[in-house]
Amino acid sequence: MSLRPLFLSCLLAAVGTALLLSSCSGPARTPAPPDMPAGFPDHSANDIRTLLLQGVDSVRAYRARARISVRTRDRTRTFNAQVRHRRADSLFMRVSLFGVEGGRLLLTRDSVFFYDTRRAVLRVGPLQDVQALFPAPVSSPRFFQNMLGLIAPGTARAWSVTADSSLYYMAGPRRRARYTVDPARWRVVRFEQRARTGNVRQKRLFSNFRTVQGLVLPGRVLFERPAADLRALVQYQDLRLNPPNLSFGLNVPPNVPRRPFSQQQ
Repeated sequence: MSLRPLFLSCLLAAVGTALLLSSCSGPARTPAPPDMPAGFPDHSANDIRTLLLQGVDSVRAYRARARISVRTRDRTRTFNAQVRHRRADSLFMRVSLFGVEGGRLLLTRDSVFFYDTRRAVLRVGPLQDVQALFPAPVSSPRFFQNMLGLIAPGTARAWSVTADSSLYYMAGPRRRARYTVDPARWRVVRFEQRARTGNVRQKRLFSNFRTVQGLVLPGRVLFERPAADLRALVQYQDLRLNPPNLSFGLNVPPNVPRRPFSQQQ
Protein backbone atom coordinates (compact mmCIF):
# COMPACT_ATOMS: atom_id res chain seq x y z
CA MET A 1 0.00 0.00 0.00
CA SER A 2 1.27 3.47 -0.83
CA LEU A 3 1.72 6.04 1.88
CA ARG A 4 -0.83 8.50 0.44
CA PRO A 5 -3.97 6.24 0.69
CA LEU A 6 -2.84 5.20 4.17
CA PHE A 7 -2.50 8.85 5.25
CA LEU A 8 -5.94 9.75 3.86
CA SER A 9 -7.66 6.83 5.59
CA CYS A 10 -6.07 7.74 8.91
CA LEU A 11 -7.10 11.39 8.50
CA LEU A 12 -10.71 10.46 7.75
CA ALA A 13 -10.80 8.13 10.73
CA ALA A 14 -9.49 10.89 13.01
CA VAL A 15 -12.06 13.42 11.75
CA GLY A 16 -14.87 10.88 12.20
CA THR A 17 -13.79 10.15 15.75
CA ALA A 18 -13.67 13.85 16.60
CA LEU A 19 -17.18 14.40 15.23
CA LEU A 20 -18.49 11.41 17.17
CA LEU A 21 -16.97 12.64 20.42
CA SER A 22 -18.35 16.16 19.94
CA SER A 23 -21.85 14.84 19.27
CA CYS A 24 -21.76 12.76 22.45
CA SER A 25 -20.51 15.58 24.66
CA GLY A 26 -23.55 17.88 24.11
CA PRO A 27 -23.74 21.33 22.52
CA ALA A 28 -20.53 23.31 22.58
CA ARG A 29 -20.59 26.59 24.49
CA THR A 30 -19.45 29.60 22.53
CA PRO A 31 -16.67 31.29 24.49
CA ALA A 32 -17.18 34.91 25.40
CA PRO A 33 -15.27 37.45 23.28
CA PRO A 34 -12.06 38.67 24.95
CA ASP A 35 -13.50 42.14 25.70
CA MET A 36 -16.46 40.75 27.69
CA PRO A 37 -16.43 41.25 31.46
CA ALA A 38 -15.61 38.43 33.87
CA GLY A 39 -18.68 36.34 34.59
CA PHE A 40 -20.30 36.78 31.18
CA PRO A 41 -22.69 35.19 30.21
CA ASP A 42 -23.70 34.00 33.69
CA HIS A 43 -24.70 37.27 35.42
CA SER A 44 -28.05 37.19 37.20
CA ALA A 45 -30.74 39.84 36.76
CA ASN A 46 -29.69 41.40 40.07
CA ASP A 47 -26.02 41.41 39.00
CA ILE A 48 -26.90 43.18 35.74
CA ARG A 49 -29.10 45.75 37.47
CA THR A 50 -26.36 46.53 40.01
CA LEU A 51 -23.71 46.98 37.32
CA LEU A 52 -25.99 49.19 35.19
CA LEU A 53 -26.63 51.50 38.13
CA GLN A 54 -23.01 51.99 39.20
CA GLY A 55 -22.34 55.73 39.43
CA VAL A 56 -25.82 56.70 38.18
CA ASP A 57 -26.95 58.29 41.47
CA SER A 58 -24.01 60.71 41.33
CA VAL A 59 -25.56 62.49 38.31
CA ARG A 60 -27.92 65.20 39.55
CA ALA A 61 -28.04 67.45 36.47
CA TYR A 62 -26.45 68.04 33.10
CA ARG A 63 -25.99 70.69 30.43
CA ALA A 64 -25.66 69.86 26.74
CA ARG A 65 -25.71 71.04 23.16
CA ALA A 66 -27.69 68.72 20.94
CA ARG A 67 -29.12 68.23 17.48
CA ILE A 68 -32.73 67.10 17.77
CA SER A 69 -34.97 65.68 15.04
CA VAL A 70 -38.69 65.21 15.69
CA ARG A 71 -41.07 63.32 13.41
CA THR A 72 -44.83 63.36 13.82
CA ARG A 73 -47.65 62.36 11.47
CA ASP A 74 -47.76 65.92 10.16
CA ARG A 75 -44.14 66.84 9.64
CA THR A 76 -40.47 66.37 10.46
CA ARG A 77 -38.44 69.09 12.16
CA THR A 78 -34.73 69.31 12.97
CA PHE A 79 -33.22 71.95 15.21
CA ASN A 80 -30.33 72.72 17.52
CA ALA A 81 -30.92 72.87 21.26
CA GLN A 82 -29.19 74.06 24.38
CA VAL A 83 -30.34 71.66 27.06
CA ARG A 84 -30.38 72.02 30.84
CA HIS A 85 -31.84 69.19 32.86
CA ARG A 86 -32.09 68.67 36.60
CA ARG A 87 -33.03 65.25 37.94
CA ALA A 88 -35.34 66.58 40.63
CA ASP A 89 -37.73 68.65 38.53
CA SER A 90 -37.03 70.53 35.29
CA LEU A 91 -35.88 70.31 31.69
CA PHE A 92 -35.11 73.50 29.76
CA MET A 93 -34.39 73.72 26.02
CA ARG A 94 -33.49 76.76 23.97
CA VAL A 95 -34.14 75.75 20.36
CA SER A 96 -32.77 77.40 17.24
CA LEU A 97 -32.38 76.85 13.51
CA PHE A 98 -29.51 78.31 11.47
CA GLY A 99 -28.54 80.35 14.50
CA VAL A 100 -31.96 81.98 14.92
CA GLU A 101 -33.77 81.27 18.17
CA GLY A 102 -37.19 79.69 17.71
CA GLY A 103 -38.33 79.21 21.27
CA ARG A 104 -37.65 78.21 24.86
CA LEU A 105 -39.19 75.08 26.32
CA LEU A 106 -39.60 74.32 30.03
CA LEU A 107 -40.91 71.00 31.32
CA THR A 108 -41.76 70.62 34.98
CA ARG A 109 -43.17 67.53 36.70
CA ASP A 110 -46.72 68.25 35.53
CA SER A 111 -46.67 71.17 33.07
CA VAL A 112 -45.13 72.40 29.85
CA PHE A 113 -44.29 76.01 28.99
CA PHE A 114 -43.13 77.04 25.53
CA TYR A 115 -42.16 80.62 24.83
CA ASP A 116 -42.50 80.95 21.07
CA THR A 117 -40.04 83.76 20.47
CA ARG A 118 -40.93 84.08 16.77
CA ARG A 119 -44.63 84.70 17.43
CA ALA A 120 -44.09 86.30 20.85
CA VAL A 121 -46.56 84.03 22.65
CA LEU A 122 -46.28 81.80 25.72
CA ARG A 123 -47.90 78.37 25.32
CA VAL A 124 -48.94 76.60 28.54
CA GLY A 125 -50.47 73.19 29.13
CA PRO A 126 -50.31 69.80 30.86
CA LEU A 127 -47.19 67.73 30.35
CA GLN A 128 -48.68 65.39 27.73
CA ASP A 129 -49.26 68.33 25.37
CA VAL A 130 -45.54 68.46 24.60
CA GLN A 131 -45.62 65.14 22.73
CA ALA A 132 -46.23 66.84 19.39
CA LEU A 133 -43.08 68.94 19.89
CA PHE A 134 -40.84 66.45 21.71
CA PRO A 135 -42.21 62.86 21.79
CA ALA A 136 -39.96 61.53 24.54
CA PRO A 137 -41.18 59.76 27.73
CA VAL A 138 -41.60 63.07 29.54
CA SER A 139 -44.19 61.74 31.98
CA SER A 140 -41.99 58.84 33.10
CA PRO A 141 -40.44 59.20 36.57
CA ARG A 142 -37.19 58.11 34.87
CA PHE A 143 -37.27 60.74 32.13
CA PHE A 144 -33.94 62.18 33.35
CA GLN A 145 -32.29 58.74 33.19
CA ASN A 146 -33.79 58.08 29.74
CA MET A 147 -32.30 61.28 28.34
CA LEU A 148 -28.84 60.12 29.48
CA GLY A 149 -29.28 56.42 28.70
CA LEU A 150 -28.91 55.47 32.37
CA ILE A 151 -31.96 53.22 32.66
CA ALA A 152 -32.05 49.77 34.27
CA PRO A 153 -34.73 47.15 34.96
CA GLY A 154 -36.62 47.69 38.20
CA THR A 155 -36.95 45.31 41.13
CA ALA A 156 -40.74 44.87 41.02
CA ARG A 157 -40.62 42.09 38.40
CA ALA A 158 -38.90 38.75 38.05
CA TRP A 159 -36.69 39.18 34.97
CA SER A 160 -35.60 36.34 32.73
CA VAL A 161 -32.06 36.63 31.38
CA THR A 162 -30.67 35.16 28.17
CA ALA A 163 -27.47 35.95 26.27
CA ASP A 164 -25.80 35.60 22.92
CA SER A 165 -22.12 36.11 22.18
CA SER A 166 -22.11 39.79 23.20
CA LEU A 167 -25.44 40.93 24.69
CA TYR A 168 -27.84 40.19 27.53
CA TYR A 169 -31.61 40.11 26.94
CA MET A 170 -33.94 40.70 29.87
CA ALA A 171 -37.71 40.25 29.75
CA GLY A 172 -40.49 40.59 32.29
CA PRO A 173 -42.87 37.72 33.18
CA ARG A 174 -45.24 38.57 30.31
CA ARG A 175 -42.43 39.74 28.01
CA ARG A 176 -44.03 43.17 27.58
CA ALA A 177 -40.98 45.03 28.87
CA ARG A 178 -37.67 44.02 27.31
CA TYR A 179 -34.14 45.32 27.82
CA THR A 180 -31.07 44.64 25.70
CA VAL A 181 -27.86 45.20 27.68
CA ASP A 182 -24.31 45.63 26.41
CA PRO A 183 -22.10 44.13 29.16
CA ALA A 184 -18.92 45.52 27.60
CA ARG A 185 -20.18 48.98 28.63
CA TRP A 186 -22.86 48.00 31.18
CA ARG A 187 -25.46 50.11 29.44
CA VAL A 188 -28.91 49.42 28.02
CA VAL A 189 -28.79 49.71 24.23
CA ARG A 190 -32.48 48.97 23.59
CA PHE A 191 -35.71 49.08 25.57
CA GLU A 192 -39.14 48.01 24.32
CA GLN A 193 -42.55 48.09 25.91
CA ARG A 194 -45.18 45.97 24.16
CA ALA A 195 -48.97 45.83 24.27
CA ARG A 196 -50.93 42.65 25.00
CA THR A 197 -51.16 42.06 21.26
CA GLY A 198 -47.36 42.01 21.01
CA ASN A 199 -47.13 45.31 19.13
CA VAL A 200 -44.41 47.70 20.26
CA ARG A 201 -45.92 50.63 22.19
CA GLN A 202 -42.66 52.48 22.77
CA LYS A 203 -39.01 51.90 21.96
CA ARG A 204 -35.78 53.54 23.07
CA LEU A 205 -32.39 53.02 21.43
CA PHE A 206 -29.04 54.17 22.84
CA SER A 207 -25.83 54.22 20.80
CA ASN A 208 -22.59 56.10 19.99
CA PHE A 209 -21.27 55.60 23.52
CA ARG A 210 -18.41 57.63 24.95
CA THR A 211 -17.02 58.36 28.41
CA VAL A 212 -18.05 61.66 30.01
CA GLN A 213 -16.48 62.57 33.34
CA GLY A 214 -15.81 58.90 34.05
CA LEU A 215 -19.32 57.68 33.11
CA VAL A 216 -20.19 55.82 29.89
CA LEU A 217 -23.04 57.67 28.14
CA PRO A 218 -24.71 57.45 24.72
CA GLY A 219 -24.18 60.23 22.21
CA ARG A 220 -27.33 59.21 20.35
CA VAL A 221 -30.75 58.60 21.94
CA LEU A 222 -33.81 57.60 19.91
CA PHE A 223 -37.38 57.57 21.26
CA GLU A 224 -40.20 56.01 19.24
CA ARG A 225 -43.92 55.46 19.68
CA PRO A 226 -44.74 53.49 16.51
CA ALA A 227 -48.54 53.41 16.84
CA ALA A 228 -48.69 57.19 17.07
CA ASP A 229 -45.96 57.62 14.42
CA LEU A 230 -43.90 59.73 16.83
CA ARG A 231 -40.11 59.79 16.83
CA ALA A 232 -37.49 61.95 18.54
CA LEU A 233 -33.76 61.66 17.92
CA VAL A 234 -31.31 63.41 20.26
CA GLN A 235 -27.68 63.62 19.16
CA TYR A 236 -25.46 65.16 21.82
CA GLN A 237 -22.65 67.38 20.57
CA ASP A 238 -21.23 68.04 24.01
CA LEU A 239 -22.32 67.14 27.52
CA ARG A 240 -21.33 68.24 31.01
CA LEU A 241 -22.51 66.49 34.16
CA ASN A 242 -23.43 68.27 37.39
CA PRO A 243 -22.65 71.81 36.21
CA PRO A 244 -23.09 74.58 38.80
CA ASN A 245 -25.67 77.37 38.70
CA LEU A 246 -28.11 76.02 36.13
CA SER A 247 -30.81 78.52 35.13
CA PHE A 248 -34.31 77.48 34.06
CA GLY A 249 -35.91 80.87 33.53
CA LEU A 250 -37.85 81.43 30.31
CA ASN A 251 -37.35 85.22 30.59
CA VAL A 252 -40.74 85.99 29.08
CA PRO A 253 -41.54 89.72 28.77
CA PRO A 254 -44.58 90.75 30.85
CA ASN A 255 -46.65 91.83 27.83
CA VAL A 256 -46.43 88.44 26.01
CA PRO A 257 -49.88 86.78 25.74
CA ARG A 258 -50.44 83.39 27.37
CA ARG A 259 -52.34 80.71 25.42
CA PRO A 260 -53.05 76.98 25.71
CA PHE A 261 -50.22 74.83 24.39
CA SER A 262 -52.63 72.84 22.23
CA GLN A 263 -53.72 76.05 20.46
CA GLN A 264 -51.03 76.28 17.80
CA GLN A 265 -52.49 79.14 15.76
